[in-house]
Amino acid sequence: MLGLENHLNVYHENKQGLPETLARGLAIYLNTTGVDENFRRSSGHTQVNATDLKMMKYPSRKALMALGEWARRCSEPTQKMIDEQLDNLCIEL
Repeated sequence: MLGLENHLNVYHENKQGLPETLARGLAIYLNTTGVDENFRRSSGHTQVNATDLKMMKYPSRKALMALGEWARRCSEPTQKMIDEQLDNLCIEL
């Protein structure tokens, strides 16, 4: 017999779900190579908890929405495409 416990971190806005475009942008941002590398380097563990997520720096809402719009138009983005899109967005903003 094997028992597992999983915890789920949930992003919300005033205890409501996020708008789809914002959620997509957030998902893209959290999946960039830079976020992954910085998180792994600074967290010192494999578990992601709410405090870790709250302490992270995030792009502006406008930038996350722009990432979300791009993600909606892009059916299957590769890691390279995701990283390039964030770099391009940072230059534009």
